[in-house]
Amino acid sequence: MDLLAITLSKPTGFWPSIIFGMESAIKNYAWALILVTIIIKLIMVPMDFVNKYTSKKSSRKQAEMKPELDKINAKYGNDKNALNQKTMECYKAHNFNIMGTCLGMLLYMVLTMVVFFTLFSSLNTISYYKIGDQFLQIRETYFATYGIDVDTIETSAFDAYNLLTDDEKSALRETAENNALETYNDTKTSFLWIENIWISDTTSSPVMSYDTFISKSAISEDEISEQEYELVMGSIESNVRSNNGFFILALLAAGLNYLSISINSWISKAKARRQGIDPNLMSQGSGKLMTVIMPIIMGVFTLFYNAAFGLYIVAGALITLISSPLVTMFVDMLEIEAIKKEQEKRVAVYDRKRRK
Repeated sequence: MDLLAITLSKPTGFWPSIIFGMESAIKNYAWALILVTIIIKLIMVPMDFVNKYTSKKSSRKQAEMKPELDKINAKYGNDKNALNQKTMECYKAHNFNIMGTCLGMLLYMVLTMVVFFTLFSSLNTISYYKIGDQFLQIRETYFATYGIDVDTIETSAFDAYNLLTDDEKSALRETAENNALETYNDTKTSFLWIENIWISDTTSSPVMSYDTFISKSAISEDEISEQEYELVMGSIESNVRSNNGFFILALLAAGLNYLSISINSWISKAKARRQGIDPNLMSQGSGKLMTVIMPIIMGVFTLFYNAAFGLYIVAGALITLISSPLVTMFVDMLEIEAIKKEQEKRVAVYDRKRRK
């Protein structure tokens, strides 16, 4: 078995710098990531308000214009030029700018996706580094028991080992395995029920197989052979918990996202009913679809990627569950006032026409 000196470069960039900085201050990666998530979500709250206000205003305007647009489609359906002209006149009469509405929603969506996928990529890069770095620390401790410095790989230690008796070799191997286990416990990144946050919150073993380790770490199979990996990590698996988690993060991610979307819809409709307003004016057309699709997407992401990313999704969903209803209530207050003014305006116009 050939031993190689291996060094890993710590990830750099915007997100790694922030996350590693938080980790240095808090001394816990999981809590550092949760704190970063809270900060991100708080920064996004004003944009969430603008997006919801724009979306609900657009839905209200479209609901108000629907009867007129239906008549225009029925009358000018065979004349595209006239149809477009009359449709634009209807938009202008109701002060509706479809481009402004789409631009606001698109900007919020793009920013959300940029944050989501850049952070996702950075967390994967950090995960590759952390998995590899933990193994190298365990490896260093294991071989140090034999007097081997893995940074220099001197062959004299191998020669000395070959001169030992079988009992001495067995005792030395047991000491090396115990030291490796101790280093594993000192360097592992766990969180509550999750033994290893660098793999998903499932019932799989927290100690990765060789193939999984190679696919999820920054170390290649050219640097670490399967024989060496099993030598260093083989005894650890039998001394740690057999399951890494219980699928709790995936269930939380799906459940919290569903609750967040459902509660927002319920608040809007309940408030509209109390004000004597048609609840359909306060709902978004894509609401029902989002209620089903978004929780599934978040649950799948959490299930198939590492628990560190799952913590980001769950923490973000929890903050959204708390902040989003408050934003929705404030948006609805503005929308209800706008609807009342529109209704009062129509009543005033009707009264003037009736007097004439």
